[in-house]
Amino acid sequence: MNHQTQHTFSAVVVAGAIMLSGFIGLLHQPTAAFAAGSGSGSATDDTITAEATLEVPPQAATDTCTWRVVTSITKTPGPSAGPITVRTRNGVRETLYAKYCNGVSTYHWISDNTAPQAASKANDKVSKLIPMLVARTAPDAAHQVVNVGTWFWVPKLMWKPISVTAYIVAGEAVIRITTTATPTNVVYSPGDGNEPVICRGPGTPWTSSNGDNDTSSCMYTYRSASHTQPSGVFKSKTSIEWKITWTSNLGARGNLGTVRLGLNSNVRVLEMQALSR
Repeated sequence: MNHQTQHTFSAVVVAGAIMLSGFIGLLHQPTAAFAAGSGSGSATDDTITAEATLEVPPQAATDTCTWRVVTSITKTPGPSAGPITVRTRNGVRETLYAKYCNGVSTYHWISDNTAPQAASKANDKVSKLIPMLVARTAPDAAHQVVNVGTWFWVPKLMWKPISVTAYIVAGEAVIRITTTATPTNVVYSPGDGNEPVICRGPGTPWTSSNGDNDTSSCMYTYRSASHTQPSGVFKSKTSIEWKITWTSNLGARGNLGTVRLGLNSNVRVLEMQALSR
């Protein structure tokens, strides 16, 4: 994969420089800018429509700006008193953030959908980066034995998280949303009509020092031979479950569920007392 290729999509960051003045917390909202992925822009109402770049950070991504949710302002005066750190505009909920850059604070409305939408888009890329499964069993699929435990595992080199970061330029600052797929479980579906075995972690490799009676945290024991099947084999499947999560420098985080990717195998189970693995 060419890591220099930029992948972009449109995201909306509802923002506007907001000054907090007086003891009653009035909001004065000047015109904001329309910012493209390069950081350039033109004046237009109070919305920043930004390009979100996947994998390759924009130049502004090296900035030292930080974001914080504004929580210290509580209520506005008068009959319509209520929180002024959140609002709904055009049916979309927005939250007030403080952006700190080089000792200067500015305040911005950001749509609550911004980070989840960018995370979902990055998830499409993460799913494509998940490697093809390589699974191991002992005995191997062609020489398994009734009443002898079958060990199954995944090489540890495959057992690592995969992340993609989306960058949204907002003036001199950058919003980062990182989506991560983390392997959690190995799932072995034996194909003999019994329920799958779910193991936390990659499993333990079998070695020659292990005997037929040794046990593993990831193993399954066939109780019948496969010659009764029309094809003479059980149709098994080994899978990895990946948990998909996202975080952002806005302080928001979320869970995008799990993905299960697997590899099918034909397992021949023999009725023998012992067989070399």
